[in-house]
Amino acid sequence: MKEYHIDKIFKSRWEKKMLDWYSINKRDLPWRRRENKNFYRIWISEIMLQQTQVAVVIPYYNRFMLKWPTLEDFYNAKLEEILFLWQGMGYYKRAENLYKAKELLKKKTITINYQSLLEIPGIGDYTSSAISAILNDEKCPVVDGNIKRILTRVFKLNNDDKLYDKNIKYISTYLTPNRKNGNYCQSLMDLANSVCKVRNPDCKICPVEDFCLSKGLKLIQNKGKKTKNKIAVAFVVSYKKYYLIEKNSKKLLKNLFCFPLSDSKDIDKNFIESEFLHKTVNDWLKKKKIKVTYKLVGKVIHKFSHFQLKVLVVKLNLTCKLLLENFFWLTIKDLNSKPVSKLMLKIKEIV
Repeated sequence: MKEYHIDKIFKSRWEKKMLDWYSINKRDLPWRRRENKNFYRIWISEIMLQQTQVAVVIPYYNRFMLKWPTLEDFYNAKLEEILFLWQGMGYYKRAENLYKAKELLKKKTITINYQSLLEIPGIGDYTSSAISAILNDEKCPVVDGNIKRILTRVFKLNNDDKLYDKNIKYISTYLTPNRKNGNYCQSLMDLANSVCKVRNPDCKICPVEDFCLSKGLKLIQNKGKKTKNKIAVAFVVSYKKYYLIEKNSKKLLKNLFCFPLSDSKDIDKNFIESEFLHKTVNDWLKKKKIKVTYKLVGKVIHKFSHFQLKVLVVKLNLTCKLLLENFFWLTIKDLNSKPVSKLMLKIKEIV
């Protein structure tokens, strides 16, 4: 441990400073209140907090608890209901995993510890550690991207180093306290949120500034991959007040209701948008055996986590309802009661 300037004295001082700071500065979050400190409510909060900021999560969490106050209530939830409540928060696979998880929990009693929680769909290393630490003070290292940032700065690690993840695991395991691990891991979460921020860390008020080798220096890290740009076509097909809607079966927006959407294509330097539009629409019409003219009515830009999608919105008016497999004819009012993505809401605004 010498290479990390850690010993028992360091660990004891580090732990005390973090816990003392947390007792004064901890955030007032709904899932931290005494009445919410049970497996079901902590579990839901941790799943929602995956890839989503606290401020965004709070209203979703409150609505979720209002609709399903207990795990027993949640057992009766339908996938479409969960997705409807989830819409706008993104990463919809989480909602699907909640459905799978509650179906498992109906049949099987899970012990609340790090190892057992890994059996539940949607719960990985970080989430099982966090739940078990918060509820049981289990001595397991809790490490997410925010906590990594603190440790990276304190020990001046380079995340381009091939041993980076191993070093983080080693350090975090050693620093995990024997007692009060729930408060300890939450103290790190709060420190990352309010002090050791990605940009402009507030080092002067940091409780562990004395231990930090970086002193607020910019993190040493790789540049990351360049965001890909893709393009697709959305088909707004109408008959009177009805619209052709599909229930998405593709991985990205699975089980969400949407206007038919073509496969996406990468935009490169040789890409010609008008040619792509003409070919994509004509191929789709031919496949669906529809003979009608189309009109380009708008364009939408939507950012996903790993790419940016440009959607060309075309409108087609039919003279009768076509029966197409896996498609529905819905009014806008009908669609308002179905789970949809932010992308589809943008397209609906154009409609």
